[in-house]
Amino acid sequence: MTGTAVELRQLQVTDAQAYWETRNQGLLEFPDAFTTTYEEGRATSPEKLAQRIGGDGDDFVLGAFGANGRLLGYAGFQRETRVKLRHKGKVLGMYVVPEARGTGLGRQLLLDLIERVRALEGMEILQLTVTHSNESARRLYLSVGFVSFGVEQNAIKVDDVLYAKEHMALPLR
Repeated sequence: MTGTAVELRQLQVTDAQAYWETRNQGLLEFPDAFTTTYEEGRATSPEKLAQRIGGDGDDFVLGAFGANGRLLGYAGFQRETRVKLRHKGKVLGMYVVPEARGTGLGRQLLLDLIERVRALEGMEILQLTVTHSNESARRLYLSVGFVSFGVEQNAIKVDDVLYAKEHMALPLR
């Protein structure tokens, strides 16, 4: 992967199949990292994902594409819709395929997402949740300026095992 050109861009409707495949790979590989199960992910059709990524508004999914056009990773953003909460948004569903890990691609995706969110009018806070035991993801988020504001014990249950989720925020102004 090192030295390979990567294109970062917002996913389009035509990327729905690649997004569906890569998203499901992440759901299968890291069931404790996502609130969606692999089965729920498989049941969500590429067409349904196309509606999400092709919608209007401030929400988007950023994709990292390799030289061969393969989707190597993604990070989603969802802005709060209610008037009193529109100053906030969330990072949703970040994932990098195994062969692209350790290359800085995750950091690159996250920093690009943050810059795009900063450019949105009125955005003040970017939030996320991370499985508390996921040290590599926690280190990444902390390294770009996210701060923890609480840990929700027993937040998700996967195969009868309970996992805590850490809530983090990044001030944008």
